[in-house]
Amino acid sequence: MEEKNGIILAFLIGILAYFTNIFLSSDWIGGINIGASTLALIFGSIAAFNFSNIEKGGKWMINKIMPIVIILLGFGLDLTLFLDPKIGLIGLSAAITTAITSFTICYFIGKYMNIDLKTCIALGTGGAICGNSAVIAVSPGLKLKEEKVGIILAVINILGLITFLIIPILASFIGLSDEQGGIWAGAVIHAVPQAIAAGESIGGEAMAISTAIKLSRVSLLVIVVPLCLIIGNKINEGEGEKTEIGKIPYFIPGFVISAILSSWLLPKVITNFLVIIGKYMLLPLLSSVGFFITKESMKDAGGPVLALGIISTIMMLLTSYCAIVIMS
Repeated sequence: MEEKNGIILAFLIGILAYFTNIFLSSDWIGGINIGASTLALIFGSIAAFNFSNIEKGGKWMINKIMPIVIILLGFGLDLTLFLDPKIGLIGLSAAITTAITSFTICYFIGKYMNIDLKTCIALGTGGAICGNSAVIAVSPGLKLKEEKVGIILAVINILGLITFLIIPILASFIGLSDEQGGIWAGAVIHAVPQAIAAGESIGGEAMAISTAIKLSRVSLLVIVVPLCLIIGNKINEGEGEKTEIGKIPYFIPGFVISAILSSWLLPKVITNFLVIIGKYMLLPLLSSVGFFITKESMKDAGGPVLALGIISTIMMLLTSYCAIVIMS
């Protein structure tokens, strides 16, 4: 099996990323919460420069493991959060404002910068929804090549880490209340663990609020994933890659069904277990995506995509802040 070297390496890197994150986030070393997913992607890209013949294993992981991970992550979506009074009008307004801003900026500025539409949509989804998981969820429907997925994930992880670090500082400097700071963190920061950690550092009820707002953004995937398949069909129709209705990838309905099951039918102990499995499987998957982040791919598209991500993130910070202040 030609793919085995890449597959084995992907799982080894996933394990390394998991334990490295535990070590870095421990209190006695300073509690640096980079995130195992970010580390897996970084380690995978480092491996791409030091190991040969691992791309085939990376493609196998993306083709076979990615759909399973997408369905398992769907069990982490609690659609009842949209009805939760803790989120409230302010929180939902900030979250929706952020999502609209991310998609709008990525579409119009990306078009101006001559970045292809599929990359713009995936980057906008990563910023609007939940970083790595969102990009992984929509990339098959958009039929993004592995190299593009790797670049987008690299940009999303860099910007997610930056927003995680600066939002608690900015919230304190501007003079936002704990509740407002929690809403801001949940509405902007990409990764769920980082949004929770940022809320905790703000203090008070910020952690609970940031978690609720962040998860309400994640729930939007139920709408965005099928929508990206439809958009991907439109884009790819001229390239002969259109997915027929009868051949819709099984992870699309599987993702929606898992979200519905977790929200209203299955007990939390089961859905939590399935989500944990999905998060563990996400680590070797992200490391395999890192195999495709090469000097050539970063040189071809990394600069424009990074610039677009920075612009989008700045606008997300500004518009969500304005929504919080206006609605308060």
